[in-house]
Amino acid sequence: MLETVYSVSDNLDPLAGIRNVVADCREQLGGRKPAAGMFFTSCMEADYVQMLEEILGAFPDIELIGCTTDGEITQDRGFTEDSSALLLLISEEIAFAAGIAENISETPQESVANGYKHALDKLNAEPVLAFVLPDGITTMNLPIEAYLRSEMGQSMPIFGGSAGDGFRIVQTFQFCGEGVYTDAMPLLLLAGDLEVSFNIAIGPVPYGKYYRINKVEGNIVYTIDGVTALEFYERFYGKYIEDRELSFFPLAVYTGDKEDFVLRDSVNIDREKGSISFIGRFEEPCRARLTQVTRDETLNSGHAGSAQVLSAFGDKSPDLILLFSCTSRRHVLGSRTDEEFLVLQQDRQGVPYFGFYCYGEISPFTNDGPVHFHSDTCISVALRSK
Repeated sequence: MLETVYSVSDNLDPLAGIRNVVADCREQLGGRKPAAGMFFTSCMEADYVQMLEEILGAFPDIELIGCTTDGEITQDRGFTEDSSALLLLISEEIAFAAGIAENISETPQESVANGYKHALDKLNAEPVLAFVLPDGITTMNLPIEAYLRSEMGQSMPIFGGSAGDGFRIVQTFQFCGEGVYTDAMPLLLLAGDLEVSFNIAIGPVPYGKYYRINKVEGNIVYTIDGVTALEFYERFYGKYIEDRELSFFPLAVYTGDKEDFVLRDSVNIDREKGSISFIGRFEEPCRARLTQVTRDETLNSGHAGSAQVLSAFGDKSPDLILLFSCTSRRHVLGSRTDEEFLVLQQDRQGVPYFGFYCYGEISPFTNDGPVHFHSDTCISVALRSK
């Protein structure tokens, strides 16, 4: 069986808040011993070392990973910001092991390999699932999905979200055990008889014709449809669009002749070169379509995704649903952000859910398919111990 307890606090004093969270979790445990944990916080001025000391002082033997975010998601409170949330996992059947890939932008292949090996050695079993939380800024130009596939396997189910920093786009932090890192990727491996179901909720709707991306280097697009990327965007959105405004008009990107697409959000315009930088790389050759983004479509996709993972195991309920939702969805929804989880809130079985708003989501398209990097989605991962 997989059991969970969690707590969240938006206390103005982050250290006092995490102490309240720890006390609440300890009371809920009632003597049970947690094996693993996830810690998310959108408090960007906090002393993370002290916060981790509070968690590990109370639960010293857990395999703990976490990161900074653009807001937390919990069953009790829905969306919160300037808050801290802790999830503890309890199971005698499921094994957990955490690892850390350090300096990931400098030596990505080696870092991912070392982090995975460290966790795998501790797990001492065949992993059935992995969660990863890469730095959301230093990995923008990295084919992070390619390194995960190479080191962890083409068919390993890998899910997660990129660490955020409250939409400042300055620096994010990652946690593994008692360590505080930046430019890193914590990972948590799970082994045991575990059922997994997931959904990729896509808000933006592609429309119109396909355009060839003529020149791209990593995450920088230079020309689309024979003109500069900036001229292409100005054709549809006008000449005075700013960097942050452009991020609300993602491209739907299709690799080769595939029907599946990933979304890419722009992050910076180089007006001298006419190029645009995006979060996430482009696999060549690729085509793109424009998208329409509305609150209703964003909410509808989230509601359909929630309904799908809730019903994934027939007449049995998931033990837990983990959520990795793009920060762009939060900014599109604005005051309606909490409505994204309305279906989960109305679930009569009360399945616990927990997650955060991130700078990019990680998930395969299919159960046995390779992992991909996504934007503008909400990844829902339902877990059930057999």
